[in-house]
Amino acid sequence: MRPRLLVVPHIYADDIAVREIELARRLTSKFEVFLLKSRHALHVDGKSAFTRRVKQAGVALSAALRSRSQSKASDGTSIIEVPVWQPILAQRLVGVERASALCRLRNRQTLRGLVRDLGITHVLLANELFGVERIPGVRTFFDVVDWFPEEQFSSARLGRIRAAIGAIDKQVDGTFAVSQPLCEKLERECGMQASPLPNGADIARLRSVAPAKVSALRQRLGIAEHFAIGYIGNHGSFTGVDLAVNAFLAARQRIPNARLLIIGPADTWRALLEANRAAGVIATGNVAPAEIAEYCNAIDVGVLAQGKSAGTDFAFQIKVVEYSACRKCVVSTPLLNWQRLAWPNIILAEPNPQAWADAFVRARGMSWEPAWDRIVEAYDWQVLADIAAKAMIGSHGDRN
Repeated sequence: MRPRLLVVPHIYADDIAVREIELARRLTSKFEVFLLKSRHALHVDGKSAFTRRVKQAGVALSAALRSRSQSKASDGTSIIEVPVWQPILAQRLVGVERASALCRLRNRQTLRGLVRDLGITHVLLANELFGVERIPGVRTFFDVVDWFPEEQFSSARLGRIRAAIGAIDKQVDGTFAVSQPLCEKLERECGMQASPLPNGADIARLRSVAPAKVSALRQRLGIAEHFAIGYIGNHGSFTGVDLAVNAFLAARQRIPNARLLIIGPADTWRALLEANRAAGVIATGNVAPAEIAEYCNAIDVGVLAQGKSAGTDFAFQIKVVEYSACRKCVVSTPLLNWQRLAWPNIILAEPNPQAWADAFVRARGMSWEPAWDRIVEAYDWQVLADIAAKAMIGSHGDRN
């Protein structure tokens, strides 16, 4: 019998690429894979703060009250839905930290039951709602998906968070982190030994989009004869859409045929995008995940405009790999991870409109070098899944 792997992603979503889900789909060659599905209240948006809070409460309550079910997905994984408790249900009554502790206690019992009933041999856990504990006979691996904007936290709370992360290290057989700088930070500040496991992309799918589809999309978007600068993602307040728009406006005299595409939901920036529609800013709204490959191929230059913070510096933004898989140059803020990697197709520009306008002009004159293909291909999801599988199957017994 093949080993049985339970994957608990940090969120479960159908509208964006989620790293543990992408890995789970490709780990089916080595494991019988069970993927835990649960809607997370924080992955809910709304037109106003009140609407968002109401929707979040409804999602959290529904997740807590749902019954357990199991189904087989077309990708070979088994989808498991179970009741999951989230702190938003109780944090106004008992505070965030107490509510989180209560939810972890309840969810940990659910996780133990799943491991027992499904005969799980390995767990890949990225959701702290379940807590982390050593389960006899099961090899557990923790995935640090991202860091957080720690500059918004008090020093006392940061100390508690770092101590809690350090304690996780003693309860697992191995830890992955999304970037090398994050691995170094975890060791330096939390005493956690983590192995780098970056984000990736489905290289073959992104590169196999028919030229006719790309041409038709460019025609439909009104950019057939234009230089298309594209920013793909779920554009929340931290994504720097205002920087991309202002830089585009500053660059228009030098690139008169340019258009800026903001691809994906961008409710936070609606007024800004509407105000600049006549200037060549195109907001697509939601795009189905199955169509993202076409959009990646349809643009001429990719954008990553996130501001620098602890939450973005240590991340490994999937969109940069997707742009690069489609052989596009990228203009990005000088985030630590991308400074360290120094991919030749990425122009790092200080976050001000003039520097970015200069970068857009420079990017227009760049062309993809065939040798760059090899850099990106190391970040194919299957390559990364094989690395994860080797680490999990090759780990025998406790480290401590």
